Amino acid sequence: MATFLNAAKEEGICVEYSESYYRTQPRSKLERVANVIRRSTARVIVTFLHEGDLSFLLEELTRQPQPPLQWIGSEAWITDPEFLRFNLCAGAIGFGIPRSVIPGLREFLLDLSPEQALKSPLLTEFWESSFSCSLKGSSEGARECDGSEDIRALQNPYTDTSQLRATNLVYKATYALAHAIHGVICNDTQCDKSAKFTPWQILNQLKRVNFTTKNGYQVSFDSNGDPVAVYELINWQFKENGVLGFMTVGHYDPSKPIGQEISISRPVSWVGGQTESMTSKPLPTFHRTHTSLVDGWHFGGEELKYGTMKNIGPSEC
Repeated sequence: MATFLNAAKEEGICVEYSESYYRTQPRSKLERVANVIRRSTARVIVTFLHEGDLSFLLEELTRQPQPPLQWIGSEAWITDPEFLRFNLCAGAIGFGIPRSVIPGLREFLLDLSPEQALKSPLLTEFWESSFSCSLKGSSEGARECDGSEDIRALQNPYTDTSQLRATNLVYKATYALAHAIHGVICNDTQCDKSAKFTPWQILNQLKRVNFTTKNGYQVSFDSNGDPVAVYELINWQFKENGVLGFMTVGHYDPSKPIGQEISISRPVSWVGGQTESMTSKPLPTFHRTHTSLVDGWHFGGEELKYGTMKNIGPSEC
């Protein structure tokens, strides 16, 4: 948060307030933070919050609707479909992990039989809760699964592979380790599968991996051990049927030349439904405006205003 505040100050942004909230805190703290947001003159709010914390905050804010806010979200929640029910966040924008397709994953998930599910307590619980039946015949009041259950007919997070984001990071990490192990136990002609190796050998090989996954993602690490942090710019827009949904409106790629890291490919829908096309002009520079922050976090802005709640007030911005 300190890094963000320093960067905002350099851009001439005045943060009206900075608040933190965690769901384990008393309800009085939640109500106080919500009231700070309601009374603020800032119309933009940046949130660095875990999904669980944000859920409590949004529920509280819906109790007493406030003027529309322009939400700027963090990676933790900007692509979480659970929050699309909060229309007060329409127009929200933020960077998220790129959506991807993992070849063969959906077919693998759907190739699950009752016999296979029984071998895993987790899959057993999934099967029984999905079909309201008992694989072992031991659940009280539940009918026994008879094999007529059709996993392909299910519509739930298990079968939905259309929004794979963090999952793709796991996919890439798994292959990176596989490549590293291969580099340790194999030479140009053969592999010694019984070879013993140390974590440090794997670490050294990880620094050298450079490959492309089957779904087209290049995997390599820089001198600090970091991969290229590519993100999608996500905007919450209403669809033709009136349902709020995610729209990828741009991308961030730090490997691009300076000044070209962010690209906008579609019109952005802001709070209130105002749509702006930015595809044919450079990204705008920010003017001094009115903002706010909540950590847990938030930031709000209008033209852009800044300062922490405890040591600076709106008038001083």
